[in-house]
Amino acid sequence: MATEKPPLTVILSPTALDELDDIWRWNADHYSVSHADDYLAYLNQSIGDLAENYVRGKAVSTRRDLHYVLIRHRSRRHGHVAVYNFDDREVHILHIFHTAQDWQNKVRQETSSDYRPKE
Repeated sequence: MATEKPPLTVILSPTALDELDDIWRWNADHYSVSHADDYLAYLNQSIGDLAENYVRGKAVSTRRDLHYVLIRHRSRRHGHVAVYNFDDREVHILHIFHTAQDWQNKVRQETSSDYRPKE
């Protein structure tokens, strides 16, 4: 009988939290506060789902130590990309990029030490 793995803890980096704030602000300015709240709830739900589905992400081609997952509504052309890594206890959300950004190049330029928690 196979044992089920417990969900991992999802941790958002300070950078990812700032990026979520920027996403909310942009949506509030271009649409409405209600729209921004709803979209941020959608992003947070999708990110939270990585606690149990962290292996569904694809490896970043330029950084095999990182994974990403595309988050978008089916009816929309653009969305966001959550870049993360994980171990046996935690999923670390490192960035949340808009799909129109050159996010793979930005991630490629960073080093693994950029993802270590600051002491």
